Amino acid sequence: MNLAYYPFQLITTKPSVITVIDTGLPKVLLDLVQAFRNDDDGIVLSNEQMQIQELRKASLWIGDPVLELDLDKLFQRLIIKKVSQLIEDQRLIELIEQSQRLAMSLLREPLLSELPVTVEPGGKLEQIMKYCNVHFDEEVLTEPFSKVEAAIQTLAKLEEKRLVIFANISHYLDVESLSKLLDQVKNTSLELLLIEFSDVERRKFFEKCQYIYIDRDFMDSRELID
Repeated sequence: MNLAYYPFQLITTKPSVITVIDTGLPKVLLDLVQAFRNDDDGIVLSNEQMQIQELRKASLWIGDPVLELDLDKLFQRLIIKKVSQLIEDQRLIELIEQSQRLAMSLLREPLLSELPVTVEPGGKLEQIMKYCNVHFDEEVLTEPFSKVEAAIQTLAKLEEKRLVIFANISHYLDVESLSKLLDQVKNTSLELLLIEFSDVERRKFFEKCQYIYIDRDFMDSRELID
């Protein structure tokens, strides 16, 4: 994916690689966050053929893993949709039949059997999964890095094609955690963008990422290297 943000050089993200835009300039941070979170003007995305893409369709804003990332809210609907696509017909029939037997068993409870009530057994996979309350394990939700790992694992399983954007991840990672994250992304086809804020350039910390630093003088680190 190509990311155009005037007046800076074009940024090209790559599958299996983490791209980092780090800045010490509040305006740049605000522009990037508002563009991806709120679908505001200022950022233009294009594909490999340089065809302009709609921001809200070509990118997935996840944001700060502590302040914004709700794994169940973000992924529950997508997981149900994916399971619906992959489940075999015979297995679906079995689940529906089990759901119907459970519903009829409930109606045999003394109080219910004496009242003019009925039940509606789940006839769709979505109803069954919601009834079973399929959700992420609490252990995953306790640590920011665990949430990020779970998000990336889920996105890979869902075969996500959009540009995935996190913010402020470095606030919650040490060198070891970042190394694990790099290895995890390397084994996927995800295009991952991290938006970060720092008063100083951190090329060494992000040395295995595609790293861009924009300082308070609007200088792009890639220009300095060139």
